[in-house]
Amino acid sequence: MKPATLAAAEAAAEKLALRLANLSELRGIGIAVLADGFGVKVNLSRQPAVAAVPDDVDGVPVIVDIVGTVEPL
Repeated sequence: MKPATLAAAEAAAEKLALRLANLSELRGIGIAVLADGFGVKVNLSRQPAVAAVPDDVDGVPVIVDIVGTVEPL
């Protein structure tokens, strides 16, 4: 899959944030800098029981990172 422009990645991140808003494992959504453009990065505390995160949103690649529990310092 081809990396996207920054504007496309930002739009995809907003769309994905709405789609995943009720996912208890969600810890954050941001923009990923890729070799030739941008993608969306999704941070999860653990792998969800069901496949909730798509591989792409409107052609923008989605990268999933399992970060565990996030706590304030």
